[in-house]
Amino acid sequence: MGKIGCHVSIAGGIQNAPGRAAELGCEVFQIFSRSPRGGAAPKITPEIAKAFKAEMKRHGQANCYIHTPYYINFASSNPAIRSASSRIVREELERGTLIGAKYIMTHMGSAGDLARSDALKAVAEGVTKILKGYKGTTILLLEISAGAGNVMGDTFEELDYFIKNSSDKVNVCIDTAHMFASGYDIKTEKGMADTLKVIKKTSGTKRIKLIHANDSKIDLGGRRDRHDHIGKGKIGEQGFINLMKIFPGLDMILETEHDFVVDDIKKLKSLRAKLK
Repeated sequence: MGKIGCHVSIAGGIQNAPGRAAELGCEVFQIFSRSPRGGAAPKITPEIAKAFKAEMKRHGQANCYIHTPYYINFASSNPAIRSASSRIVREELERGTLIGAKYIMTHMGSAGDLARSDALKAVAEGVTKILKGYKGTTILLLEISAGAGNVMGDTFEELDYFIKNSSDKVNVCIDTAHMFASGYDIKTEKGMADTLKVIKKTSGTKRIKLIHANDSKIDLGGRRDRHDHIGKGKIGEQGFINLMKIFPGLDMILETEHDFVVDDIKKLKSLRAKLK
């Protein structure tokens, strides 16, 4: 079965993250390798990378994942913003390779002034630019969005378009709250079966590499991104059971508030234990 963890802080240096993850009960974890809101990225020296890997081993963390900054936007009408987005994500892939991160995942941004058709092409071009000449080991995942406003990548059809028009090396991260808000009913068996049909028709189940496990404060198809604690939102425990059955080998990363994230980790572990 897949492993379970959450997003943790890198305050004081990325080498502190594995220990924090272990304290919360994580088996895997996710970080920002830089400030998600802007500014220069702290350098990852060979010494820091070595210390990070040693801490991963010491605290029994199986994998680390990196989330790109919030300001990434491949669909901006401003070419400088699009170019900077590709550069930053490429940097994150290189940084991930230095510390042995398995995946990085990114949002695609929002169309703004661009027509949807032009925005789709812009995103595909941006992703292509990221991977040009890339030789690292960390893999790029595109994360499905919640569909608010003109946000890109809120359907599996759009994610499939980005992959087919960029690189075969790109894969997908599904976020349960985002999927649900975008209209994919994962909480019922029929809804999950219908969702699976869409996935199989588009990018395919093998492209799904990671799950962001978040319950939703928003109703099905509500098109807003509001995470809730496991079993306390509109999705409910059954939605996570449904996903574990279909994707038993995928790791799950929680992005819920840290006041109850330990409980969320325990809850997902208990659901997983029932399926073993």
